[in-house]
Amino acid sequence: MSGSHWQEHWTRRREVFREECRRSRDGLLADLAEPWAAQDRALRDVVAVCRDSLHWKEQGYDTVAADAKSFRDALPIRRYDDFAAAIDREALTKGGVLSCSPVMRWLKTSGTTGTPKRVPYTLHWLLTYRIPAMQAMWGTYLLHHPSLLAHPHATLDTQTVHDDVEDFLHGVQYQSISNRHPRINSRDWNPPWAAAPWFGTEAPSSHAGRMYHRARHLIGRRLQFVSAINPSTLMSLRDLIGEFGDDLVRDLADGTLEGKPYTDPDPEAARHLRSVLDQGEFTLSDLWPSLGVYSCWLSSSAGRYRSRLEALLPHARAMPFMSCGTEGVTTIPVDDSLESQPLAVNQAFFEFVPADVDLGRLLDAGEHVDTLLFDEVAAGRDYHLIMTQGNGLYRLWSGDVYRVDRIVDGVPWIRFVHRDGIFHSFTGEKITEGQVTDALDRALTAAGLAGGLYLCGPQWGDPPYYVVVGEVPEPGAALDESLSRAVDGALSDINIEYASKRTSGRLGRLEFRTVAPDAVAAYAEARRQQGNATQYKYKPFQKDTEFVADLVGGAGAHR
Repeated sequence: MSGSHWQEHWTRRREVFREECRRSRDGLLADLAEPWAAQDRALRDVVAVCRDSLHWKEQGYDTVAADAKSFRDALPIRRYDDFAAAIDREALTKGGVLSCSPVMRWLKTSGTTGTPKRVPYTLHWLLTYRIPAMQAMWGTYLLHHPSLLAHPHATLDTQTVHDDVEDFLHGVQYQSISNRHPRINSRDWNPPWAAAPWFGTEAPSSHAGRMYHRARHLIGRRLQFVSAINPSTLMSLRDLIGEFGDDLVRDLADGTLEGKPYTDPDPEAARHLRSVLDQGEFTLSDLWPSLGVYSCWLSSSAGRYRSRLEALLPHARAMPFMSCGTEGVTTIPVDDSLESQPLAVNQAFFEFVPADVDLGRLLDAGEHVDTLLFDEVAAGRDYHLIMTQGNGLYRLWSGDVYRVDRIVDGVPWIRFVHRDGIFHSFTGEKITEGQVTDALDRALTAAGLAGGLYLCGPQWGDPPYYVVVGEVPEPGAALDESLSRAVDGALSDINIEYASKRTSGRLGRLEFRTVAPDAVAAYAEARRQQGNATQYKYKPFQKDTEFVADLVGGAGAHR
């Protein structure tokens, strides 16, 4: 949609969108005030939409009562692979196997842990759960920052894209959850900027190309708000502008886009960009002094970006992004708290199992597993999360572990901690990402340092040991030694098995190698998959220590 037509769409949608988001947020708040009623409604809804499906009838679930006890007694906890046969059938029938709602598209996971999954995106799930969740989150953003709808160029939304779909499963589109194209019906996600030229299918599908178009359209405008899923996207925006700055200056000055005639020249915007680039180091606030707010994930490993984001956006406030995955939404922001947000009690029927339970072993053995409901969890504890979704994936254990930070009015406020089974272990110590992150934070805080991103990997030797490469303001050999001792000691305090193996000599001392700010970020960013840019995730745990040589030199992994 070229010319002024997209702005006409923005004008038509502006107040309607604001009202849609307000209603969804109000609905979420009402459900958080009556969480048991919301959970009961979600369970009854799932049973109603699934009871007459082929899978439920074949398994004998069609007679199950829609109450928590009956449901948990009758239906087993499942992993994604346990649904594989039913998903194969659903792909052929396009609905009616796992639930009685038609499958509008198939959602593709990022595939970072193996073959991408196929998650059915049913019409019922879309309209009843996924779209209201998006609207509720943006309702919170609008409540805190109404300026994001101040004018058509006020918001840069990078959390969703409109890409032409190239993959299909038996004629049905197969795409990432972040790709909202094409719209399924009038109630599908439709923000005012949906027709903007940097947002629609006319923008390139490559990460670099799309970022360039975003920058070309918005430099020189009064940008107020930037929204992303992963914080690395915000870092990437700045880096791309630095890399292609000369081209952007030329396009702005000449009124071109990638050298082709496009708009009237904007010499003022070109001069401003030139002056920013001539500084050498610049921030997004230098580019857009009007930029006051940004949103993205900032819990778990993504929280390692926080100090870098504060430097990149020194005059902007952070807002949280919902905790979610392709399989479902688990939290929706209701305020600006960055650590945790309330369990999204209206999005699914939720169950919990203490994280110290070896859930995978119990499921493999076919043993019964007792679960806790939302009002039975305790603050300060970690739990496996089990979800029953309105798309037919019932009692799904996705492998995510969440921490309950606090209980507010009977509702747990939770945050993602790590993936179950993602750990390092030479001798049974099973150190997790969360444990290493906690150990680093303790050591860096004691040293008066603000740490950035890090990578951790196992190094075989006699004895074996772990290597961590982390960003600090002023790296050096003396700091390497002191932080190695401090992190090793903190990890021993946190993980008693690690302490035991260190004391007995079965593990060597952890090595910490310091690198300059942005070094790990640049290394991780270089591995971004072009076809998976929006869903790209920074992964602190590495399967080996190849990264050490790349970051600190060929001898980096050797004592």
